[in-house]
Amino acid sequence: MEDIITKLAEIEAAASRIMESVSEQKLQLAREHEAAVEEFDRKVDADTREEVKKIRDQLEIRMKQELESQKADTEKKLEHMESYYQEHHSELAKNIYDRIIRK
Repeated sequence: MEDIITKLAEIEAAASRIMESVSEQKLQLAREHEAAVEEFDRKVDADTREEVKKIRDQLEIRMKQELESQKADTEKKLEHMESYYQEHHSELAKNIYDRIIRK
């Protein structure tokens, strides 16, 4: 009978050690999972920042190109207006004078 009690005590002690080991493994797995989640979040944040920077840079380049295009177009129109004025300024002045006099 004493042998049975000794064996039961050994089994209980072994079961207790196994449960402690399982608890420690569970805790370690939880830590590893948390570390993996944090690393994933850091990577996603870094990738997102990099992608946003690329998009921002592309938009800035496009905006500069459009601005240069608009500037060139405006300069061309101003040159055309200046040229038209230089060629027709007498006519334009006469038309303005005639309109003022008719009123």
